[in-house]
Amino acid sequence: MKRFFLAIAMFFAVCATHIAAQPFALSPKTEIPLGAGLLAGEIFHNVYDFTVADDDWDGVPFDKDDVNAFDRPFMHAYNKPAARTGDAMMVLLPAGVVLFNSYCIYKNYALTDLLTQTVMAAETLLMAHTIPHIVKPLVMRTRPYNYYAGDEALKDDWNRSFFSGHTTMAFAAATFGTYTYCKWFPESNWKIPVAAISYSLAAFTGISRLYAGCHFTTDVLVGAVVGSAVGFLVPWVHTLSTKDTQIALSPAGFSVTRRL
Repeated sequence: MKRFFLAIAMFFAVCATHIAAQPFALSPKTEIPLGAGLLAGEIFHNVYDFTVADDDWDGVPFDKDDVNAFDRPFMHAYNKPAARTGDAMMVLLPAGVVLFNSYCIYKNYALTDLLTQTVMAAETLLMAHTIPHIVKPLVMRTRPYNYYAGDEALKDDWNRSFFSGHTTMAFAAATFGTYTYCKWFPESNWKIPVAAISYSLAAFTGISRLYAGCHFTTDVLVGAVVGSAVGFLVPWVHTLSTKDTQIALSPAGFSVTRRL
């Protein structure tokens, strides 16, 4: 009988450690301002794009000599297959990251943890989408394909080069997936492979945008930096909530401790 109660006590102790040690937590003081900011950003860029009409590109190439010396060697004319590849990667990479991490969490953690991961992923990807779309119409940088003759290039999107939204999304997904996986599974042997695969695919996405003629090198580099920052900061903010709230399960019952 003593062994039975000892086993029960050990079970509750493990549960208490497991629940209290969750690396991320949702909190109203995080979700409300973050959600409000994302909503405001989406409204701003959509209203701005609809209200500020830009003239379509007339098809006359710009002068390559006007491009800075750093970006000029890596300019390309419009390449439709490369552009379509970048479009596909912008969807497939985030989707793959979300599905892989969600499956791992579902198999090893509670459904509430899966909800936390899903909310963080949605916030990360929405922010990665919103920030470039706010900056693009404000900067209005000419795309590389505008410096070449050709009819295939998109004439209604010609001055939205800075900075690369595809690259931002790819690196946000790669960083988010790597960071959260390492936090959820700190002892996993898959941490390095997850990081290597994620960032390789993100880099491939950025390179595809260069070869598509849709972005300059600086557009892609800035997108990589911004995306990586978003992919890290959004989940990192959710680690702060775990310092304020502790959840414990013990033989005496279920308790929630909130530090004010």
